[in-house]
Amino acid sequence: MSGYLMALTAVFFWSINIIIASYFATKLEPFEIAFGRWFIASLILIPTAWTGLRQNFGLLLDNWRLVVSLAVTGIVLDNTLIYYSGRTASAIDMGLLDVTGPIFLVILSRIFLKTPISGQQIAGLLIAIFGVLVIILQGDLTQIAHFKFVSGDFIMLLNTFCFAVYSLLQAKRPPQISQSAMLAATAFTGVVIILPFMFATVGEHKLIHLQPADFGVFLYLGIFNSVVSYLCWNSALARIGNIKTSIIYYLLPLFSTIGAYLVLHERVYASQLVGGVLVIGGIALVSLHKSKSV
Repeated sequence: MSGYLMALTAVFFWSINIIIASYFATKLEPFEIAFGRWFIASLILIPTAWTGLRQNFGLLLDNWRLVVSLAVTGIVLDNTLIYYSGRTASAIDMGLLDVTGPIFLVILSRIFLKTPISGQQIAGLLIAIFGVLVIILQGDLTQIAHFKFVSGDFIMLLNTFCFAVYSLLQAKRPPQISQSAMLAATAFTGVVIILPFMFATVGEHKLIHLQPADFGVFLYLGIFNSVVSYLCWNSALARIGNIKTSIIYYLLPLFSTIGAYLVLHERVYASQLVGGVLVIGGIALVSLHKSKSV
């Protein structure tokens, strides 16, 4: 599977998370969802990556700072903060601020990895951002003048920054440690860190009375949004680089629109189609760049 297809797979499953999150936002606590999904993911990852974990246990211990950093940014904070953000931030605000994640990654890659950015890639980046704005604002760009920050907006910014840091840290993974082994170690560490926060924010009575639908959400998020998506995303970062992978992230609102139309039967507007063309065009400009350094 090519790096581009892997990145697309990750973004596709993450886009479905928006539909799930909107339905369960008031039924499950953020750390409850985070623990459930990553506990399921750990149950899958640890057995499948056991050989790599056992063979590289010493190397993982030597790189414990990297493992903890990945766990905090990619498991504990990323996604968990989205559910907190959704309590006060509007959908328009969250959509606009979600764009900053790949931007953070491109900037951090330039600063810390010295990854060059060509004029063509900058143009593609700007076109993709503009396309996302057209989709989110439904073609009425004057809405951006009424953009007001609330606490959830700052939480969303922190979330996107954490995801960018997590993606950047993938470059520090020792090549002897496989993607699956590193994700398994990261997921397990994240679950251990999340556990006390879950007990602090979720009452024992509520945990006892979880419904079958709640476990279904944990299973889906654990398998597809955690194991499959993160392995695909991390592999894409290693194969095609931070900049090209981050640009594909701009397809998320496009996938969300298609999912809303097919699953929720929501109306598709002309502005969403125009925005989708702009997003794909921007991605094409970056992807067609032939520099080997990215």
